[in-house]
Amino acid sequence: MTMEKSLLLTPGMLKIPCRLSEPEHGGIRRVVLGVHGFGGSAEDEIQVGIAEEMGLFNSAVLRFDFPAHGDSPMTDKELTVKNCVDSLLAVAEFAREQYPDVEDLCIFATGFGAYVTLIALEELLELPGRMKLVVQTPSVRMHDTLLSMLGITKEKFWIMDHITVRVDRPFDVTYRFYEELQEHIALAAHPIPMLILHGEDDAYISMSDIQHFRRINERSKLVIIPGTSHRFLEDGAWDMVLDLTRDWFEFEQVLLADWI
Repeated sequence: MTMEKSLLLTPGMLKIPCRLSEPEHGGIRRVVLGVHGFGGSAEDEIQVGIAEEMGLFNSAVLRFDFPAHGDSPMTDKELTVKNCVDSLLAVAEFAREQYPDVEDLCIFATGFGAYVTLIALEELLELPGRMKLVVQTPSVRMHDTLLSMLGITKEKFWIMDHITVRVDRPFDVTYRFYEELQEHIALAAHPIPMLILHGEDDAYISMSDIQHFRRINERSKLVIIPGTSHRFLEDGAWDMVLDLTRDWFEFEQVLLADWI
């Protein structure tokens, strides 16, 4: 069983709603950060599932909402890559301060959250301790993914200047945000072990980009989930993600790694 409480972190001008789950019996062995995708929140099914699953394995789990997502307050802090990176770094620093004696900082990040994590990874690695990373459907070229999700061309987006997205909560996506995404491509090599999870039928992120990302990250493992789309809504997909993530954070290996 786990105990959960809500927190509001206020680094600088940001206000970051968080959910902290801890095992009732204590004995925390690792801290897990849950980083949601574009249009999602800390209450996404997979984020809640990760918190419940990892709580059974002596983990504290900290989920949070990006600006303009979930319970983040309506302020003048718009959705930007910088604000999202700053939010992730602030949450990671808070986790390290809360649990200074826990060696493993684990991150489960999906889609846009995986993109933000990869952009911030160099700074995240400056934190003390050891890091383990699972990136599910990482949007390594998020600017292309965004256009696909919005169903719009770059030229039309430029003319419109912004689009209101209505998912869990309506929020504006500006053309400036798109330009910022263009400036940060997440196709880079990183020195840490990571598990890459990808849907075989993902319509937004190309298999070639995922395979290239796997090749340049020599310490990574790749699992392609058969018959699964970008949002992993197919029967059994989330169960497989939970099992693979647990094994990676526990043992840093999975039997299905490099399935393709």
